[in-house]
Amino acid sequence: MAVQASVAAGPQITSEVLDDLTRDSLRVLLPITAIVTWVWVSAALLTIDGREPHALAVLSLILAVVLLSYLLQEPHLALAVGLYTAGLTACVTLIAVAFPTVATLYLYIPVLLITAMLAGPAATWGMAALSVALTVTVGRLVQGTSWGALASPVIFVLLTALTSWLSSRRLITALSWALAMTQESQKNAEEARQRRAEVRSILKSLEEAYVRLERANQALIFAREAAEKAYRFKAEFVANVSHELRTPLNLIVGFSEMMAMSPESYKGATLPSAYRGDVMAIYRSARHLSDLINDVLDLSQIEAGRLPLDREPADLGEIIREAAEIVRSLAQAKGLRLDVDLPEAIPLLRLDRTRMRQVLLNLLTNATRFTDKGWIRVRAWMEGQEIRVSVVDSGRGIAQDRITRAFEAFSQLDEERAREGSGLGLAVSRRFVELHGGGMWIESILGHGTTVGFSLPLPESGRDAPLPLLQTAPVASAHESPQVLVLHDDPRVLRTLRRYIEGYRFACADPGQQAAAIVHAGPVAAVIVNAGTADGESILPSAALSLPADVPLISCPLPSLRMLGKRLGGADYLAKPVTRDDLMEALGRLPSMPRKVLVVDDELNVIRLLTRMLEAAVSGVEVLEAANGREGLDALIAQRPDVVLLDLLMPEMDGHAFLAERARNPELASTPVIIMSAHAEQQAVPLEGEISLRRANGFTPTEAMQAVQALLGVASTRLALQT
Repeated sequence: MAVQASVAAGPQITSEVLDDLTRDSLRVLLPITAIVTWVWVSAALLTIDGREPHALAVLSLILAVVLLSYLLQEPHLALAVGLYTAGLTACVTLIAVAFPTVATLYLYIPVLLITAMLAGPAATWGMAALSVALTVTVGRLVQGTSWGALASPVIFVLLTALTSWLSSRRLITALSWALAMTQESQKNAEEARQRRAEVRSILKSLEEAYVRLERANQALIFAREAAEKAYRFKAEFVANVSHELRTPLNLIVGFSEMMAMSPESYKGATLPSAYRGDVMAIYRSARHLSDLINDVLDLSQIEAGRLPLDREPADLGEIIREAAEIVRSLAQAKGLRLDVDLPEAIPLLRLDRTRMRQVLLNLLTNATRFTDKGWIRVRAWMEGQEIRVSVVDSGRGIAQDRITRAFEAFSQLDEERAREGSGLGLAVSRRFVELHGGGMWIESILGHGTTVGFSLPLPESGRDAPLPLLQTAPVASAHESPQVLVLHDDPRVLRTLRRYIEGYRFACADPGQQAAAIVHAGPVAAVIVNAGTADGESILPSAALSLPADVPLISCPLPSLRMLGKRLGGADYLAKPVTRDDLMEALGRLPSMPRKVLVVDDELNVIRLLTRMLEAAVSGVEVLEAANGREGLDALIAQRPDVVLLDLLMPEMDGHAFLAERARNPELASTPVIIMSAHAEQQAVPLEGEISLRRANGFTPTEAMQAVQALLGVASTRLALQT
């Protein structure tokens, strides 16, 4: 397109160039013409007699034309060319008249060629016509030449004109193309120079960007290292703080439980009923605080960014009454009346009891803080496919401009009492309610109290649909979630499964007749088998017997505190705070109920609590005490107890050293050890074993691809965390 554009502009450009070429050609032709004429005149004067005047006239005319044309070429090139060609034509005519032969008529051909060389196509054809006319006129009138003899010069003149026109046309076209290409080349060269300048500028910018990128990479490396350090420090801080909290909390939970549940263990001493009620409130609050500490530990270990829920069928009315009893003493201390208004029957809901109790405690605590006199009322009622719960108070109320920010994190509803809380209560509570599929609202009139409520879907509404298990699980019915059988030797694994996998009912059983009975008693969505044990042997072969063809079998390593205890060298593992039920379940898993128990712990109050629990549950039990691993090892050698309750973190000799020394002595290695520690998460190691999914009647291609997609999601998440 650029070449065509240049060609279209060619005539103007060619005219300028042709003027230069014409001027150069004219400068060459003028002296040649003068020289040739002078030579011819000289020859004519020497050889021809009687025609000297004609020869001298021709020479004079040529010299005059040459001189004038030379003078006019710079200011008036066209006039100079016209004068030159006209003079040549006149000289040829004069010669043809003076020398009447046919040969002289051919002299018009050089004149025609010179015209084609110096002028354009129109001038060439004009000169051709003039030459033909003069040839015919001079030949017939002057020379008396016949028409047959004139045909040859006329034809040659016309052929010369045609050839000259074609040659000049091709020359002009080639010149136009050459000029167009030259102009295009110049344009391209200019663009290339501009592009080179831009490239140099871009290269300079890239160099600067590369330098900045290197600096940014260094900053990212430092930031990543700082983040990894911060993550490790955070995990260590959470673990250490939780351990420091669990130690006194273990005593609070344990002693309050013993005082409230087993007063007979105090050798006949009884507490007044009012005291027992207060002790029961302390026990409930301590258990709730213990659950919250467990949540803190879970949050410190979560990589998926999602808070797990431990859903189970629960009575919401019971949770409301329990939360109200915990807060009642605080309300009564301020002179407030706390009323609970519940319907006669509330359907069982699949809830995380700890989360919902925390929501109610947040709402009731806020109502108590911001109510100086009057009353607080907790009310629950059914409305459509939801159950609604509200906490109403007669307090000071909330300004309308603050209600819109009530659920924002760190937002304070009352600036006067901003130091009494963190501003996270309502934000966290709404998040917990939304995780259960509900919603939360707040209504208030300044000076006339506040109502904060939330709603939860009833099971019939279908809003509490289960989450998919590896994205291939069957959808639960509106009334009951699908049941999953877990083949494991530690029932405590169910708590982990329930917290991280929602929408299923999990049942635990040992491989054998008990598992077969559960499978054949009712529909089972799947069977999960622990693929790895402490001794490295899988229980899959015995567990895979007599499964229905349509029941999938999932084999994978499952976390287990008992397995953790075996890996550390013990028989079992109890996470602090240790409750009486946990202790009795661990002792019940031993071959026989122990009669002599050695407690090794550096906290004397913990030893006293465990002693009280053992004496209340096992009649005639003998409890031996040791304050560290060294004393415990000596007592183990000397007293030979039936079981050892061992804390891991102790001065002088810790639990790990105790287990190592015990393992070296074959006589002591047979004594079972139940490990007690608040650092179960720190002791956990990556689970070893393969993950497999089987079903006797196979899988459809869609199911297989969904399973692969789920596993790839886990693998890619791990890869993203590593990079």
